[in-house]
Amino acid sequence: MNLQIEWMRPIQLSDASKQKMLYDLNLSKIPRATAGVYIFGRRLGSQFEALYVGQATKLNGRIHSHLNDLRLMQHLQQAKRGARIVLAGRIKTRRGQKLDRCLRLAELALIRHFLSNGDDLINKQGRRLWRHSFESSGQSRKPLLPRTINYSGLTAKRGGTSL
Repeated sequence: MNLQIEWMRPIQLSDASKQKMLYDLNLSKIPRATAGVYIFGRRLGSQFEALYVGQATKLNGRIHSHLNDLRLMQHLQQAKRGARIVLAGRIKTRRGQKLDRCLRLAELALIRHFLSNGDDLINKQGRRLWRHSFESSGQSRKPLLPRTINYSGLTAKRGGTSL
């Protein structure tokens, strides 16, 4: 299945200690009735590290609810230096594609991508996602595989994503 995601401009999280929350953001930059995927992460220069990936039928409301998720916000706060941002992307379905399936597949693909990069992702319960890596070595002149390969135990289930 080919999926298309239209990414919006990154939205920087701001300090919200006056409101008894860790972070706040300008939610008016996210359309209200938009379905898609989102990534909480940190950016330092041209580098980006994903810290949480999710999907929602209404991005604006879901991202807003995460601002009250203490485990997630603490994970963002404890991450290495860099600006804390949210990336939101609208899923553009084609004829015959079901939105809920597209959302699950896009979320799973993003999680696998960021885990393979070694990003410090957490799940819905605030637990770090486990991953394994192995090193490649040998006598080959031209390596056909990367030196380090990361693997996570994520699987796609019919009722959702198994994390």
